[in-house]
This record gives sequence, structure tokens and C-alpha cells, in this order.
Amino acid sequence: MKYLKYIILINFLLLSACGGGSSDPGTPSAETRSFYMGFTPWPYDSTLDAVNITYQKIQQHGDIVHHQIMQGIPWDEAFNSTAYPAHLENELSARLNQTVAGKTILLSIDSLDASRKVLANNWGDNGSEARSMPWDTRNFDSPEVITAYTNFALDLISRFNPEYFNYGTEASELILSDLDQYNRFKVFAQQVYANIKAQYPDLKILFSVGLKHPISAEMDLIGQNLGDLLPFADVLGVSVYPYIFFNHADKGDPANLPDDWLSQVTQLAPGKPIAITETGWIAENLVIDAFSVNVASNEMNQRNYVVRLLDESNQLNAEFVIWWSVIDFQALWDGVLGQDDLAAIWRDIGLYDEQVQARSGLTDWQQYLDRPKQ
Repeated sequence: MKYLKYIILINFLLLSACGGGSSDPGTPSAETRSFYMGFTPWPYDSTLDAVNITYQKIQQHGDIVHHQIMQGIPWDEAFNSTAYPAHLENELSARLNQTVAGKTILLSIDSLDASRKVLANNWGDNGSEARSMPWDTRNFDSPEVITAYTNFALDLISRFNPEYFNYGTEASELILSDLDQYNRFKVFAQQVYANIKAQYPDLKILFSVGLKHPISAEMDLIGQNLGDLLPFADVLGVSVYPYIFFNHADKGDPANLPDDWLSQVTQLAPGKPIAITETGWIAENLVIDAFSVNVASNEMNQRNYVVRLLDESNQLNAEFVIWWSVIDFQALWDGVLGQDDLAAIWRDIGLYDEQVQARSGLTDWQQYLDRPKQ
């Protein structure tokens, strides 16, 4: 979910809706789970009912809520500590009002833009918009950027009271797209991490890696360069959608996943706690002619992935697992999203279908949720 029109949409929907402890370091037994389980509040339609039902489902089937701020940063306001745009304040209030007290929170504030190649957009009066002067010429390592991001992060941390904070969603993409940008990001990471830790020493801070096929030039390059960033994270986040971003045959069947599809993270960050910041699996065939994508899948394949994901996350003693979208957003895709090709990648990953009928994988998810968290 990394695309501009989605960012604008989620701002509108959540605006309309306005009106924990650490895991034991020991290996969990078969009857327990090491991790929190949850979802983002990504809605399945552009209606208030859809937003409300989405929140109901994610809180029924999870003990953690992932609030991801994707719209950008209010750069001027955050830097100068002045009032944010009214709609921004309303969205923050809506998220907080909809979240049940006592739920563990993962808060992510995206510092990278939707392409994961450059600094985040501005969150202005019109929602997500291009950065204007002088912010359009500033970069990750600019002192003003570091100050503004830190101010915004500290403000939202004080409001959401998260157990986990993610400052770099899929930051590893910079390694693949532009090593100069990545080197600038390392300066940003070091200073933002230190700034937040000074105020919230017990907060678990992380960035996330977008996993690719274990045997690939992409993962080789990530592995060669990620080490410089690891000191600035207490937990390594993992974003993984193997049915689309891996390169093995018959990708729609999780039985075909490489043995180390997930455990490869232990090679990236030996000894570092890990967490699944976002994942999912299609329960229907995925055909996108524009991208030459044709992946066969079904409800049983999705269920098998749920089981494998949770079992292997437990073996790795993961801190949390976030399934991106709890309900298929077919209605949203047909409507506001205009049947966007990129959106189709995640359209059918819900543990509920587009009629809000439970899929079989939800049973396995719920059985894991019912286990005591170790």
C-alpha cells in the first residue's frame, strides 16, 4: 500500500470516521505464540460503515493495531512547531477514537515517499502533496528534515503511546534504487533514532526491509549494505508478499516457497529481534495484464500461507505479525481506486472476502490468537 491515491483516500476515509509488554526471549512452545497479531485499518469501501466494520474486525481478531501514517509530513508546521492542517488533526483523532483502549500499537510514520525512492511528501492543506520550496531541495540528511521529522514523530508518539515505532517503512528499497540516497538516509536514521530514544528510551524503534527471493541479486545487495543501518533499530521489521515479489515458479502456492523465504532475515541481522510489519496472501487468481502478472491462487492456498507464516514466525520468536488488509477491498478498487493495476496486487488478501464473509484461513489465525502470548 504505497501509492499516492491510496494515501489521499485513507486520509478521507479515516477523517469521515471521526464523529503490551515485551516477549520472553525463550523459544515459544507449540501451545503459545511469541508475537502480537493484528492488522492495519485499511477499509474495504469508501463508506463510513466500511471504516467502522473494518475497525470492528481488526480489533476482534487482533491484539495489536498498526497505524501507518502514509500521507507525508507537515514539514513547515512540524519544523516550526505550529498548528497542523485541520484535516490532519481530524484524522489523528479519528484513528485514536476508533482504537479500543488496551490494544498494543505499532505506529509507523513513513519517511520515504510512496515510491520508496526519495523523501516523503508534504502533508498539507490538500492532503498528500509534493514538497514545495525550500523542502523540495532538502534531503534525508538535511538538518531541517531531521528536526521536522523528529518533532512530528515525538508529537504522535505522545498521542498514540505505541509500544513500537517504525521510522523507515521498506527503507531497504533505497539500497536497490539509489545508494547515495541510502547513505543520506543513514544520517537521518542515526539522528532520528537518537532523538527519539532520548525522550522514549523504552520505545522499540525499527525500520523495515522489503524481502525478495532469498537467492536473488536484490537480496545480495541488501545484505551487503544493511549492516550500517542495524545499530539504529531495536527490532528489524519485515515486509513480505512472496506471491508477487519473489521469483520462483508457481508463486501462488505457498508450498513452493523456498525453505528460507522468511528465515533469511536471521542472516540479514543476526541476533536482532524481528517483526512482520506487513504481509498477506491472495485468495483468488491475480491477473494484471499491464505487469504481465498471472498468479493462480485460492482460499486454501491463503489458508496454508497463514499457517506457515504463523508457525515460522513463532519459530523465529517474532515480536508481532501484521496482516495488511483484513477484508478484500473489491468495492474500493471498483470505485474510488478506479480499478488501478497496482491496487490489484493487494485487493484479494483479506481474511474476509468482499462480502465480509470469513475465509477458512481466519480460523487458523484465530486459533493462534487464542494461544497465550509468551
